[in-house]
Order: sequence, then C-alpha cells, then structure tokens
Amino acid sequence: MISTINQSCINNSKGKKNYNKDKDKVIIKEVENELKKEKEEHRSIYELKNNNSQIKKLKKKKVNDENKENTNTENIIIKKENKINKETIINKEKDNKDKEAKDSVMDNKENKIEKENIDNNQYKEIIETNKENIDNKIEKEIKDNNTNPKENQLAKFNSEQSEDDEVKIKYFDTSKITNVQIPKDYLNIIYYNLLKEEEKGIIPMPDYTYLTRQTEINEKMRSILVDWLIDVHFKFGFTDETLFMTISIIDRYLSISQITRTNFQLLGITALMIACKHEEIDLPKIDDFIYITDNAYVKSEVVKMEEDVLSKLNFAFMYPSPIKFFEYLSFHFNFEKKHHMMGKYLMESFLLDVKNCKYKPSIISCACTYIVMKFFKMKNYQESYQKKFYNLDENKEKYSEHNIKECAKDICLYVDNINKTNYQACVKKYSKPEQENVAVIIMNN
Repeated sequence: MISTINQSCINNSKGKKNYNKDKDKVIIKEVENELKKEKEEHRSIYELKNNNSQIKKLKKKKVNDENKENTNTENIIIKKENKINKETIINKEKDNKDKEAKDSVMDNKENKIEKENIDNNQYKEIIETNKENIDNKIEKEIKDNNTNPKENQLAKFNSEQSEDDEVKIKYFDTSKITNVQIPKDYLNIIYYNLLKEEEKGIIPMPDYTYLTRQTEINEKMRSILVDWLIDVHFKFGFTDETLFMTISIIDRYLSISQITRTNFQLLGITALMIACKHEEIDLPKIDDFIYITDNAYVKSEVVKMEEDVLSKLNFAFMYPSPIKFFEYLSFHFNFEKKHHMMGKYLMESFLLDVKNCKYKPSIISCACTYIVMKFFKMKNYQESYQKKFYNLDENKEKYSEHNIKECAKDICLYVDNINKTNYQACVKKYSKPEQENVAVIIMNN
C-alpha cells in the first residue's frame, strides 16, 4: 500500500510539473505578444512624430516661399512704378522743350519775315551798286586764266600767306639763274622762311660757355670728338646738313646736362645717328656706328643715349644751319665751285671751335661769304653784309655789320692756326682735287 501511494504521489508531482511548464509557455507567449504590440505602438508613435515634424517643415517652407514671392512681386511693382514715373517726367520735359522750341521757331519766323522785308529792299540796292564790280572781277579771272600756270601758283601761295608772312624784301635777283634744278621762283620765300625760323630760335639754345659747367670734359676733348666726326662723316659720304645737325645736337645737349668722359664718344655717335635718320636716304645700322667706336659700346647703351638725347631736346633737333644760308648766298653772288668749297671749308673748320655757338647761322654764312669774296678780291664784297641777309627786318638793329666782321675774325684766326693743331680731318678732306684743293690754297697764302 505504501508503495502504491508513493508511486501515485510521484505521478501526481510529474503531472503538476508538466502542467506548470505548459502554463509558463503560454504566459511567455502572451508576454512576447504584448511586447511586440508595445514595440509596434512605439514605432507608430515615432513615425507619427517624424511625419508631423516633416509636415511642419514643409509648412514653413511654403510660408517662406510665399513671403519671398510676395516680396519679389512687391519689388517688381515698385520698379514698374518708378519706371512709369521716370517716363512721365521725361515726357513732360520733352513736351516743355518742344514747346520752347516751337515758340522760338515761331519767334524766329516772325523776325525773319520782318528782316526779309527789310533785306529785300536793301538787297535790290546792293545788286544795283555791285553789278559793275562783279563784271570787273569776271574780266580779271579771265585774264588770270590766260596767264602762265607758274605765275598763278605763286600768286596763290602769296595770297594764302598772312600780312605778317608776306615777303616784303627781295633778297635775290633770280632773273640771271639758268640752272633748272634751282627753284628760282621760290628762292626769296625760302630764304625769308629760314630767317623766320632762325628768329624763333630752337629750344634749348646752345650756349658757347657750357664747357665751364662741365666737370669731366673740356674744349680740347670737344675738338677731338668733332674732328673724329668730320672724318667719319666724310668716309660714309653723308650730306653736309647731317654734319651740322650732329654738332648742333651735341652742343645743345651739353648745354643742359652733364656727361661723363666715358660716354662722350657715345653721345657723338648717337647724335650722328639721329641726324642720319632725318637727313640720309641710306641709313647705316646701329652695329655700324658701334663698329666705328671699336666696339667700345653695346647696342642697348646707344638706344638709351638716343632716348635721353631726344627727351632732353623735346625732339626739336631741326634748325636752319649755316650751310643752308650759304647755298642761297652762293647762288646770289654767282660763286664758282672753288668759291663754294672754300666757304664750306671755313664753316666746317669753325665747327671745331666752341665759339660757333656764339653766332647765328645766318651771321656765320654771311661772314664766310665775306671772307671768300675778300680772299678772291671780288669788288662787290660789301654786299655780303647787307642787313637783309641776316635781319628779318632791315629796320632792326639787333645784328649789324660789326657782328659779321667779328665772326669773320674768329673764323680766320682759327683756320690760320689749324695746322698747329692735331685736328686735321677737315684739312685732309678739302685738300683733294674733288674739293678744288681749297685747304692748300689757304695755307699757301
């Protein structure tokens, strides 16, 4: 009995245990289901919150967009109103101007009508009085057309000049000139214009005392440079005008600026190059000028010096040289080749002396003609220092016969003593038969 009871108890306990396990499983499933439900609820709530926040953002964007659109539309409306106001103001101003113009036109028309009534009466009187003058003018024009065309050109040229520019003095008698290459119809006008340019002067003017202000160069060094340039000029076969312009550029530059001893020859070749650019047809290259100096300088140095010279002289390097005046004076006095070459020899030799800056070019040319005419014992030598050849107006007493004779003395003194110096380029140049052996003739007398 006891064993049976124990077995029953054991069976009952096992049954209870199994029952309890089943219950626990059911409870666990219910709890899990509840947890799932809660999670789903939480998720739904979270999603709702996110949706609400997004909806709010969208609403804010919409509101901002609407505000922007409203502001843009307001600005557009304001701009349109401003444009309309401006247009209305402009239209009003135009209307006022048109009214004023119309009023002025009407006033002018009324004034014109009154003037026309007065002018018609005066015009009739003028026509009647001027008929004879018109007929006379027509007759003169017919006569002028029948004359030579050269005379007409000269008349037109003279009529175009103002009263101040009229040539009042007859410098040369051109009737005896037979050479076709000489513009005999214009000689007086050309000489007058040369005197006029000379009276205006060139800026800056050369000063013959500039060597006293130079610290590194002196008169001897200047004479050496000019003598070397005369030799170079002759070997290259340049024109006479090129040489005189070269020396003028050097003297004018040194009158206003200092220069070192090493750059003095550089100044000489740059001045020669500038003069060649103006006067010569076949222009040498920069390398040719550098080669003359035994390659003492570089191309860049020559270009810099050229810029400096032109800027200091303000590009005003042209001037009426003595050779120009002397050419016309030799035409006037019927100089032969020998006389002409002697005058050139005197002028070129005088370039070596700084005193050539002291005198006007016309004075130097008249002094050289005076020396030539005295040397060859011409009877009319006194005509060489007439006032008309060096004064623009004969009544002026600025320059006189004394200036020419003083200049002639300086030229003669220098030429007489040139053999005692080492500056023989000009003497060699004019000791050849091509130049009529002029230098030899002067030395022998």
